[in-house]
Amino acid sequence: MSVQQLENLDDFRPVGRNWSIVGDVTSDRNTLNQSSLTSGTGILMNLPTEMARDNLFFDWEHGDIELELEYLMPKGSNSGIYLQGRYEIQMFDSWGVVRPTFSDAGGIYQRWNPDRPDDQRGFEGHAPLMNVSRAPGLWQRFQIRFQAPRFDGNGNKIANAKMVKVVHNGVVIHENVELTGPTRAAAFSDEAAMGPLMIQGDHGPVAVRNIRYRRFQPNRMTMSDVRFKYSQGFIESVSEIAGMTVLKEGEIDGIDWRVSEVDDQVAVTFDGNFHVPYSGTYQFSLKMDWVRGDPHDLATEIGGGVFVVDGRTVLTHAGREQTVSGEIDLEAGTHPFTLSYFKNRGGLLPNISLSVQGGGLPLQSLNSPSSWPSPPRVGSIFVVPAAEPALIRGFVNHDGEKKTHTIAVGHPSGVHYTMDLREGALLHVWKGDFLETTDMWHSRGTAQLAVPLGSVLTFSGRPTVALLAAENTAWPDSMGSNYTFNGYKLDEYGYPSFQYQLGGISVSDYLRPEHDGQHLVRELTIRTNESQSDASNYWIRVALGADISELADGSYSIDDKSYYVSIEETGGEKAVVRSSGDGQELLIPVSPNDGEVTVRYALIW
Repeated sequence: MSVQQLENLDDFRPVGRNWSIVGDVTSDRNTLNQSSLTSGTGILMNLPTEMARDNLFFDWEHGDIELELEYLMPKGSNSGIYLQGRYEIQMFDSWGVVRPTFSDAGGIYQRWNPDRPDDQRGFEGHAPLMNVSRAPGLWQRFQIRFQAPRFDGNGNKIANAKMVKVVHNGVVIHENVELTGPTRAAAFSDEAAMGPLMIQGDHGPVAVRNIRYRRFQPNRMTMSDVRFKYSQGFIESVSEIAGMTVLKEGEIDGIDWRVSEVDDQVAVTFDGNFHVPYSGTYQFSLKMDWVRGDPHDLATEIGGGVFVVDGRTVLTHAGREQTVSGEIDLEAGTHPFTLSYFKNRGGLLPNISLSVQGGGLPLQSLNSPSSWPSPPRVGSIFVVPAAEPALIRGFVNHDGEKKTHTIAVGHPSGVHYTMDLREGALLHVWKGDFLETTDMWHSRGTAQLAVPLGSVLTFSGRPTVALLAAENTAWPDSMGSNYTFNGYKLDEYGYPSFQYQLGGISVSDYLRPEHDGQHLVRELTIRTNESQSDASNYWIRVALGADISELADGSYSIDDKSYYVSIEETGGEKAVVRSSGDGQELLIPVSPNDGEVTVRYALIW
């Protein structure tokens, strides 16, 4: 992707005085429209005044585009990113909003027609599917895939603009939303194939950084003369497909796994032609949904495939990873291809997908839109906390590793977390919807993962409490043999407190949302065991991040303004920020020599 340089304002059209380039920005989450700036480069900053409140236009135009950026807003602020200067994705301080509308963060702003009746002037706004906004003063991320409107040779519009996908803080909030015209306050009232990217500057302060984009040509790769051959039987390699008896064959309008009549011991070959609109380097990806990446998938007999263009092997899928990619240089024109694959694993749909990008083209699926009969499939299984917290024991993915002794705790407030019971460690926190458990509860495959559904913060997964020989002793990777998990207790509201023993102390670890779900408060009560007379040199690690900064209100900004920590009780000790091999750590010493000490802090994001 191309990177927008933010060393000066030369790459933007004439710029108002409200825009500048800065090195850092800090906003107090409790103060309306407050921003403190540090000189330097790398961040685009808007500070509107009564005399200067201009919108900012990039010095290039785009049609179809993939756009990524990070933004930071103070409390109460309002801005927006306009694709082609016409279609707005809202940037707004929507922290804590329960039922977002089109005007909240991530919303596609409504259109406006002053000639309509009063109650119909605003129309066609689209609220985000979920509010995943973070607190004021924290960096947030948009990933936007936009498709420009299409026009015929006479300039007549033949297809609407479309937000193909909008991802906010890691969560899909829009998908395939058509836009019939420019949204309210757009820079242009007409529609066109090209237009400049624009950031709104006339409402409130906003900081933007890490702007990356990929602009695309309007045409797509197409296929013709596609045929398939379908066989059944157990084989161990793609090369054996040619010797199998063909049970069914015929013409088809693209790659379509639904030619398979069973889900086990099947083999399919597709042959046809690609029509490439532009010369360039193309990356093809083959995904096999039944490959889950667990140890049982490491034998090639689970399945595999090969993809060939112009007689050249582009990729070979060995059944070990779900998606395999390969590149090939292609001239504009027609190119013959062959895709062959087999599947030896039952119980999962024989779903494959082939996609391509490159040569000025966006990511494009090459699967067929045809209507081959589809095997029955289970609907997604979601867990929704209702009147009380939901506790789900199971497996979760943590930084690519399956954690098997975990519990996910969901709250009706929309604040959730997962704990590793083997380590007394907080793995994830998130806001939004709770868990998707289809893989865990349907068919009971080898992965069996529960998947968090909101915008997730992931922590180190290392212990929260440790015994350190000295203040500079490295934090341990695991609890070790002195750790014993003793289950959990539920309070009157259904919130669990996790009980465990570590050496000479016992710990009660209790988490619950407060402040209408804006804070997740963690309270650790540490007690000296009856046989233990000295319980000094124990520490609690509150946070780990690339950087940790103490703020004016006494709270801390963690890991490049990813979240806040507010320490509410330390048992009389002072928190310590120290360097570690992973960045910086926020630690609190605890010495329950008098029997008991409590540490209480809030995670805010």
